[in-house]
Amino acid sequence: IFLNKHILVDIDFPYGSFLSLMGLCLSTCLSGGALYAGLASSEQLAGMTPSFYATRVGPIGAALALCLTTGNVAYLYNSVAFVQILKAFAPVVLMVLLFVSRLERPSAVLVLSILIISAGTAVAVQGEVHMSAYGVAVMLASEVFEAIKLITMQILLVDRKFGSVEGLFVMGPAAIVALAITSLLLEDVGDACAKVAANPLPFVAASMGGVVVNLATNLMVQATSALTLRITSLVRNFGVVIVSTWVVGDSHITDQEYAGFFFSVLGVAMYQH
Repeated sequence: IFLNKHILVDIDFPYGSFLSLMGLCLSTCLSGGALYAGLASSEQLAGMTPSFYATRVGPIGAALALCLTTGNVAYLYNSVAFVQILKAFAPVVLMVLLFVSRLERPSAVLVLSILIISAGTAVAVQGEVHMSAYGVAVMLASEVFEAIKLITMQILLVDRKFGSVEGLFVMGPAAIVALAITSLLLEDVGDACAKVAANPLPFVAASMGGVVVNLATNLMVQATSALTLRITSLVRNFGVVIVSTWVVGDSHITDQEYAGFFFSVLGVAMYQH
């Protein structure tokens, strides 16, 4: 997170799609190499048809591409800590989509937790001094795309019995195509390539980090569920808020934002209970 923020802002690299594309290309190549070397199971690849790829994997790739792009762009307009606070609203988006898709049944506790998380996020947003409305909208869009990605990943990885490495290799090409199209249409690819060539180390490190995150996400969804992953991520987000505010010092969080974030975490804890 901090490295991506450094690349996007400090290195002046406002190309969220291109940055995500590099990490996903490396993830796909490494997962493909692991499958070819026999280090991971590839039993499901043989039975995959073009129709299955287009209807089941294609949406994952598109959602992943849009999630990564909008997630990176959000850091151009808001601080690291504030973006993490906004991510506390992600379980609400995910739960609503789970209700709509009938993968989760609504209950009084779930509805109450949604209301608490929503209220906490609203309080936090109102307390942000340097809030960018556009940045908030982009982050909310990223949460919608992430929820779609997680739900479709859960269906692909669990219901279809794809392994974590195999699933990463399968969805990689679809996401790469979507990211490449987005980057070509909306970004200055020539300038992006020039900046990467001039200072490659941060981009290599960010790409390697992307490999770890993508693989860990697949493993988590396969072992548990999309909503459990989202809740676990909230704990990570809390740590990022503390580090960004008290250690790195690149963010200033008001008492109202802390209060709103606390209520959001309380809502998530209620769901877990």
